[in-house]
Amino acid sequence: MPLLSICIPTYNRSACLAELLDSIAAQDTPDLEVVVADDASPDDTVEVMGRYAGRFAHFVPMLQARNVGVDRNIAAVTARATGDYIWLFGDDDRLEPGGIGRVLAALSRWPDMIALTVGVVDYDPTLRNITGIRRMPPTQHLVGAGAAFSRFAELLGYISATLVRRAEWNIAAADPRAVAMTNLYSQVYIAGLAVGATGGWGVLAEPCVNFRSGNDQLKRRVGWLERLRIDVRGYDEIARLLFPDRPAVQRAAARRVFDTHVIARIVNAKTEGASGQEIVQAARYLCGRYASYPSYWIKGLPLLLAPRSPVRACRRAYQRLSRRSGVHRARQFCADAAKAL
Repeated sequence: MPLLSICIPTYNRSACLAELLDSIAAQDTPDLEVVVADDASPDDTVEVMGRYAGRFAHFVPMLQARNVGVDRNIAAVTARATGDYIWLFGDDDRLEPGGIGRVLAALSRWPDMIALTVGVVDYDPTLRNITGIRRMPPTQHLVGAGAAFSRFAELLGYISATLVRRAEWNIAAADPRAVAMTNLYSQVYIAGLAVGATGGWGVLAEPCVNFRSGNDQLKRRVGWLERLRIDVRGYDEIARLLFPDRPAVQRAAARRVFDTHVIARIVNAKTEGASGQEIVQAARYLCGRYASYPSYWIKGLPLLLAPRSPVRACRRAYQRLSRRSGVHRARQFCADAAKAL
């Protein structure tokens, strides 16, 4: 039985899927299983999956007869896994060179760990240019889901950043609320429920995943404002379900989400030409949810009300600084890793 199952729910991204599978095949080991579930894609995803069947020691292709949606496809692909750990992976992301080795080393180091969240390198839409490395807590072993949600809740919704031990995943996935969940973040709830109040949650700060920015299918379909609402509603629902008697954890998680996801969506909307009506709707919605948070008044509302030109200029300056910083940090990490070998 493999130690690690990389589970890829996919829809209509055959070219991105091929890039991802190439990055995994370059690191294939007998300890690895790859499970891919196609959600009735209209493109050539089925043909792409067929080309890769012989390139892995353990490869499991799945085809949905009809489109079942994100949460149900996640449930299907993880149900077919046989490895000790489930690593959900976004179909448009890529595995960092050496990522599997780092993850396997962490699993060996912390055999009692239930979940593991790994470092992420941000790229542009082409996956050619680094734009930054996500800031994370140092590599460590935490106790309880509350500690993880308080420190890096915003990373947990990023599908490729967290692994969960399969035994606990399967128990949590059978929870009626997980089965019924359709907020597009069911995997976050399952991970938190699997770890519970006393389970181990590891943090591996070293980069293991490449994130492709600017490729949000849902945003293109529903618009930026509804995409923002989905983020806020999803995280709020999960925090209430997991921590009903821990308001401090709920507030800490909400603060992390606002300072990252919400601010990023505001900046993107302003620079992409959101209408005045959408800005007013966003301000009202966010005020109703975050009025008691200083960040809304200090950062959120001023960004919403600011003219587009200065926001766009600030964003360009930030991206230039992040790109230089990200490249430097990536090179430094590679140099440090080489010295350790």
